[in-house]
Amino acid sequence: MGTGHVQSLLFLLLLFGAPSLASEPDFYCHKGIWMSIVKDPKRMFNWTTDKVETCDSGSFCQESLLMIKSGAKTAILATKGCISEGTQAITYIQHSPPPGIITVSYSSYCEESLCNSKENLLQLWREEEPQAASTSAHLYCPTCVALGACSNAPSLPCPNDTVQCYQGRLQITGGGINSLLEVKGCTSITGCRLMSGIFTVGPIWVEEVCPYRSVLQPRKIENRAAWLPVYIWRLELALLLLLQLVHCSW
Repeated sequence: MGTGHVQSLLFLLLLFGAPSLASEPDFYCHKGIWMSIVKDPKRMFNWTTDKVETCDSGSFCQESLLMIKSGAKTAILATKGCISEGTQAITYIQHSPPPGIITVSYSSYCEESLCNSKENLLQLWREEEPQAASTSAHLYCPTCVALGACSNAPSLPCPNDTVQCYQGRLQITGGGINSLLEVKGCTSITGCRLMSGIFTVGPIWVEEVCPYRSVLQPRKIENRAAWLPVYIWRLELALLLLLQLVHCSW
């Protein structure tokens, strides 16, 4: 084989074979799951992890969390890791504002290796409710937040400008999390809308159920149905007496 043919083969190898020889650098993300109930999220929650995972090509690093405060305690459910779908973005939402129950979510998708490195909530937990909020003398609500079910929910006076007692359960899945969260307390929102109709937080999906409200409606229907036979019986008795009076008058 001549020198010219060898040079041509080397040129073709470099031209078409070089991309396959040069592999892409590995892409890493911090990985972890957090589920806790704390009194002071800014100081007591540590969002660091020693675990790292290798991601597929084209993935993002994500860090996402959901925080719900009722009374003196705050539930925090958070996750970090690789995610294959999405776009680079930071999202912060206050689903239910003070006074009363506060619900906040945060998610960040980034495309640099180990970029999901936030360590705490100092810049995320913007608690706007004053520490010594004036309370109402008329509205008291069972108050608690717990993973699973509340073992104790004392009835506490509500801050002014709250409108109802919220009692709901949140089924939280995704991002390695699968947990039930029960929430009770005073709120300034109406209905079963603690998440304000937004049920995704990064890879986390939230299903909100308010069983106490759904139980009351059938009872009202049953009570109305129970009155119906009594009403008909009284009507029949009145007609019978009227016929007797007419018969006597003849």
